[in-house]
Formats: sequence, structure tokens, C-alpha cells
Amino acid sequence: MSVFLKFNRIRTNIRVGKKQIAYSVLFVFIFGVASGLIAKILDSTLIPYELSFLGFIGSNLGVWIFILTLVAAYSYTPKLAATRVFVFLISMLFSYYMYTNLILNLFPLKYIVFWFLAALLSIIPAYIMWFSRTDHLISSIITALPVSAIAFEGYKIYLFTVEYYEKFANVENVLVSDGVYFDMLGTVISYALMIIIILLFVPKRKKQSLYIIPFSVVIFSSLVAITL
Repeated sequence: MSVFLKFNRIRTNIRVGKKQIAYSVLFVFIFGVASGLIAKILDSTLIPYELSFLGFIGSNLGVWIFILTLVAAYSYTPKLAATRVFVFLISMLFSYYMYTNLILNLFPLKYIVFWFLAALLSIIPAYIMWFSRTDHLISSIITALPVSAIAFEGYKIYLFTVEYYEKFANVENVLVSDGVYFDMLGTVISYALMIIIILLFVPKRKKQSLYIIPFSVVIFSSLVAITL
């Protein structure tokens, strides 16, 4: 695939020095450590009730797909994109589970191994995602992948909320007392913002959204038809 993409000259490597490359890797390392700590703290009782939906969002894949898409797209080369995504995930997992072990006195080894393997496999989509930031039809299809994935997860959360409401419709003030409505509203807004940001900042030219959106609709519809 690498040879095919280079042959078609979809996107050429950005020539930079080793110092810039080192800084870019260091940045995602620090960002990953901070993200892991923030994700764990948002998922704790330290967060005010009104912001509890942030912990819910962080425990799903959508926000991480969003972050990794930007990390990969804004790298200098496809190999660096794969490296930066892997470093981000490993540093994020390190701080997340270090907090879990030191503060909560838990060490979920199975989850750690699982997510480490997932981080290792992520270098493949990260390499491919680097080619999204250019003016090419294949780039539009690549960009449509994270957009449709984020939209699909947001849609599943919406369906779950509706199902919850219908199940407890006879319980007075269930949406207010449990905060489900506000969680859904905050989640929908957050997921919509992530999609908008990708459409605005990943494509090389804004007109590419005219291609990305139809591709995203097709992929999203296929996911709904297959899994729901």
C-alpha cells in the first residue's frame, strides 16, 4: 500500500530536521500523558455533576479517534504519523493506568494488555490517515472513515438514551434526576463539534468536504445496516 500511495504522489513527505521530529514526538508524549490523567480524572467523582458527560465521552472511542486523526494528519511523514500515534497512545495508557494503580490501587492487567495491542495495531490506520491531508479523491475517502466512525458512535449513544427514556418513561422526572437528557445533549454537541473540526482542519482544501460528506454518509449507513 505504501508503494501504491507514493506512486500516485497523493502526498509528499515534509522535509524537516531531526530536531523538529524529536520535538513533535515529545509533544505527543506530553500530550498523551496529560490526556490519560485528564481522562481518568473526568471519569472520577472529583468532577461536578454538570460536567459528568465529559467522563462518559472520554470512556468511548470517538474522542480518541478524533485526537489520533489530527495527530496523524498533522505529522511530517506517514512513518512519523504512525510513530506519533503509537507514542501518544502508550503515554496516555501509562498515565491512565498509573493513576488507576497508585490512586485506586487497581491493576487491570487484561485491559492493559488489550489496549497495548490496540495501540500497536493503530500504527497501520495512522500511517494511512496521514494521506488524508491533501487534495485527492482517496484522501476524501480516508477522511470519511473517522468522520463516519465518530458519527456512528454518537448515533449509538443517542439510541441508547432514547431506549433508556422509553424504558423509564413512567418514572417521574427520570431524565432530570439521572441527568440522562443533559448527558445526551452534551454528548451530541461534543460529537458534532469533533466532526466539524475534522471537516474544517483535515482536508487540504475546504471544497473537499463536498466529497467527504457523501462518503461519510455511505460508510455510516453501512455501519448502521450491518451492526444495528
